[in-house]
Amino acid sequence: MPTSCVIIGGGIAGISAALALTKIGVQCTVYELRVAPSTIGGSINLTPNALRLLEFLDVEVQGCPVDSIEIFSLHTGKLIGELPFKKFGPGLRILREELLRSLLRATDKKGINVVYDSKLIAIKDDSEDSKVTAVFANGKKVEADFILGCDGVHSAVRTQYVESSRKPEYTGVAVAYSIIDGTGIKTHFRSTGFNSGRFGSLITSYFDPDRTQIYVGAVMEIKEENDKQGWRIRENDRQKTMDEIERRYKNSALPCVGELIKEVEDFMFYPVYKLGPGGIWSRGRVLLLGDAAHGMPPQGESTGLAIEDSVLFARVVESNPQTLIEATFKLYEKTRRPRIDTAYKEAVSRWENAKDRSWFFQKVIEWMMWAFLWYKSADFESSMSYDVRIEEIVVEPEVEPLS
Repeated sequence: MPTSCVIIGGGIAGISAALALTKIGVQCTVYELRVAPSTIGGSINLTPNALRLLEFLDVEVQGCPVDSIEIFSLHTGKLIGELPFKKFGPGLRILREELLRSLLRATDKKGINVVYDSKLIAIKDDSEDSKVTAVFANGKKVEADFILGCDGVHSAVRTQYVESSRKPEYTGVAVAYSIIDGTGIKTHFRSTGFNSGRFGSLITSYFDPDRTQIYVGAVMEIKEENDKQGWRIRENDRQKTMDEIERRYKNSALPCVGELIKEVEDFMFYPVYKLGPGGIWSRGRVLLLGDAAHGMPPQGESTGLAIEDSVLFARVVESNPQTLIEATFKLYEKTRRPRIDTAYKEAVSRWENAKDRSWFFQKVIEWMMWAFLWYKSADFESSMSYDVRIEEIVVEPEVEPLS
């Protein structure tokens, strides 16, 4: 079994992979491009099965418990649907940066080294060498038995080595989000509200245990493609963004929507990218995990999928100790692809529905929402009850053993 791994990317996927592999005895070092842990990204939903995996990885998290996501009409103010978690245990709404801090606390306890300000510039994987090498801009060269690219949808590992032709695609939809003090605001949602309208959706959610802080995220169709990373709206652009959000949501029948928007002082603006379906996940002794492999629009489970990737990959490595790492990658991919392909199609479909639509189409969506959720309930329950720790690993007779 391999004993060492270099992980490129110190986000949720990379840190989760380090924790999962350390658990089976693989020594990991994580290299992150940024000079400090990322604070980009708003509130995320951790499903019950994602929380079980975090517990498995000895990660302690705190946030706002969510027993259901309520869906409201911005036009009528009525509850038009609900996604319940009660049957599977509560979910959790948490800030992305808080989840990352929790993961990093776990790495500290495990003695996993995370090296910042490390820009990957090359990967050298010569079959005659016993190790694969990551080369960084500062001149450092690091060898390991294999490399994991966990560096997101704009992955340097993918574009420089695994599949250079596979570029991120802008979805045409962006999220403008902010955090406000919810003290004294009477909300229409218990924990998390998904507020649907003709000109985009507004996500409103508590994310702290005391339920005093509220995440406000405007999901909007934006034609122009902007910078690939999230950025804080500059002062001279702030009014334009505020005007855009007011135009889309000012006539809501939900009284607190206007109040929540009024409380916003500044927005982070984040254009959403995706990768095309399929793609190559590995080359030689280098494997992609998380968004680097299968970047898709957020769909309520995206964070959980990255954690699942890590836990499943560690299982495949542990269960095939005498197998060449290249063959182990193939076993992982064959095991993992079906669930990812299903999630990808669902995510892309949902994200298309976030774009502007006619009054009539919006009415049809509102009229049919309960029926649609009932129709999809079996798929939802299957996804919520899924446990990657008991997923049957594909075994092929042609897998080549270590000599």
